[in-house]
Amino acid sequence: MPLHRLYNLVTGTYNPSSMTGTLPGGAGSATSGTAVQPGISAPRLEESVIEVLDATASVSIPTPVSAGKLLVMTPQYGAFGAIWQQSTRYQQPIPRGQYGIVMVPGKANEETAALGVATGTKAIVMYDGPIQAFVTTGPSNTTAISAGMPLTADGSGNLTYAGASPAAGTVLATAAGAMATNISTPTLLNVYVGGY
Repeated sequence: MPLHRLYNLVTGTYNPSSMTGTLPGGAGSATSGTAVQPGISAPRLEESVIEVLDATASVSIPTPVSAGKLLVMTPQYGAFGAIWQQSTRYQQPIPRGQYGIVMVPGKANEETAALGVATGTKAIVMYDGPIQAFVTTGPSNTTAISAGMPLTADGSGNLTYAGASPAAGTVLATAAGAMATNISTPTLLNVYVGGY
């Protein structure tokens, strides 16, 4: 497993244009400058992404899945973990590194014959880190979501609340935002991918 670095990003000032908060000075004064207002640091862990072949289009969906959808490794269609498809099982238990949220979707009709496979298009998937994912709170699970809640597969390529006592391996991400109850249309929500 690679070493994940901690990045401590700091905004130098909330006044980057130097147009507000100017220092006092009267007529004939040579004083110029701005009052510095330090920003807030935003430390984050380095995320992990992987390039895979999205073979969803070859099964039931006419184009590769869009950014924000849940892909899972499908070893029955190809060895060595390269071929992935959109998740179709509710609360599917999946090991770490064998699922992720699409960060950069594949291109429709991309040529993959040179790669030695008949189906699939390259996609970049976030399997450990912060990203926006499609989330639902209905119709099967109508619990409202708040930051910190565990999320699981909803069976349609989205995430949903995992429940109060989720089974081992079914938690795929943690919510980093909130969503109201009974939202059956997949909606983008900030999440942190990484299960337990």
